[in-house]
Amino acid sequence: MSVLHGYAGNILRVDLSSGRISTAATSDYASFVGGRGLAARVHWDEVMPEVGALDPENRLTFFTGPLAGFAGFGSSRWLVCGKSPATDPEHFCHSNLGGTWGVTLKSAGYDGIIVQGQAERPVYLLVSQDGAQIRDAGHLWGKGAIETREMLKAELGADVNVVACGQAGENLVVMASVLADQDSSGSSGFGAVMGSKRLKAVAVVKGGTRLTAANPARLRDLVRYYAHLQGDRDADYFTVPGKTQRDSCWGCPGLCGRIAWKAADGAEGKYFCQSALIYQIRAAQFYGQGKEGDVPFRVTKLCDNYGIDTMAVHVMMSWLSRCHREGLLTEEATGLPLSKGGSLEYAEALVRRIALREGFGGLLAQGVERAANAIGRGTREKIGDLLHKAHGVDQYGGRTYITNGLMYATEVRMPIQHLHKTSIPVMQ
Repeated sequence: MSVLHGYAGNILRVDLSSGRISTAATSDYASFVGGRGLAARVHWDEVMPEVGALDPENRLTFFTGPLAGFAGFGSSRWLVCGKSPATDPEHFCHSNLGGTWGVTLKSAGYDGIIVQGQAERPVYLLVSQDGAQIRDAGHLWGKGAIETREMLKAELGADVNVVACGQAGENLVVMASVLADQDSSGSSGFGAVMGSKRLKAVAVVKGGTRLTAANPARLRDLVRYYAHLQGDRDADYFTVPGKTQRDSCWGCPGLCGRIAWKAADGAEGKYFCQSALIYQIRAAQFYGQGKEGDVPFRVTKLCDNYGIDTMAVHVMMSWLSRCHREGLLTEEATGLPLSKGGSLEYAEALVRRIALREGFGGLLAQGVERAANAIGRGTREKIGDLLHKAHGVDQYGGRTYITNGLMYATEVRMPIQHLHKTSIPVMQ
């Protein structure tokens, strides 16, 4: 049991270049609280300013916090951190995920994993209470993130939780995401960082580590108080009768509107928040209101499987549409069915070409700003307020909510969880 109550006790260190695996005591980082605090300490100590996001010397870290594993709060949350290729200039960033992966890591006896170096060939990391192994991932390379997760579960058993990158990460697409169990997704380009290290996935076997709170009675009081504040409210704003069901993360009291969608062919997966809405309006405009069927869901899963951030895809689609309307980009020049925006055909072509860097997709894989700078011909001006919207300033910024100004000034990316604390009560 760690000196730090609420922590499992160890941090796993993996050097993919040498194949060396070791452990460090979490208590060595006692003055840095939370997953972001631990990750920031590692980055500050070990990553020099000149190191690029896709360099072997970059540290890719997976961390939980001291509340992970205690039910009743948002205690499923965990983070992937490191220098991000999606930022300009590249800098330390983080991605916050839910689901079950973080709690499973805690149950295996680890508070975090630090990965450095680059493997000679594709590998995945298998973590259990007995230690960790670097295993060959040749059969997984070229597979989607969802495919990889299901393949590893079939090989290793149902008690395994998996976080993986898709083809976009393998091909170093700057907006490549990671995907874990319950379709928990993480942005900031960390899928590309996994790809640069030839790390296809991290699979964690559920263990039996028991966590002890420093003050169990006080913890119970806080859980009850939190439940009291929640009351009888029900977040059902994404529910579609007959198509969706609640899909809460581990230990969540249920206020979040996280749902899973079930398609006509039986396919299921997370369908929630921005990623659920990325194609909703577009598909309704193309097929007709109420006739879009499962298309928006399929596009969300398309992005998840290839491993591309849905917000980045939203911005890309909006920019391409503007450029096409103005005659700056044509179907012939791009090889994309730009006139069919909102269709499943268009989304499939766009996401595939970005993820695999096929043709024009190779430019788009650099991100909308770099692509526009390379193309020229007035396309840069068509970005307009899209990046402004992608960063959420129009919805959550300091001009609208004065208290949010400090967070924008001090955070390395849009701190959406914190911003919601201010904006949602006001909007309601």
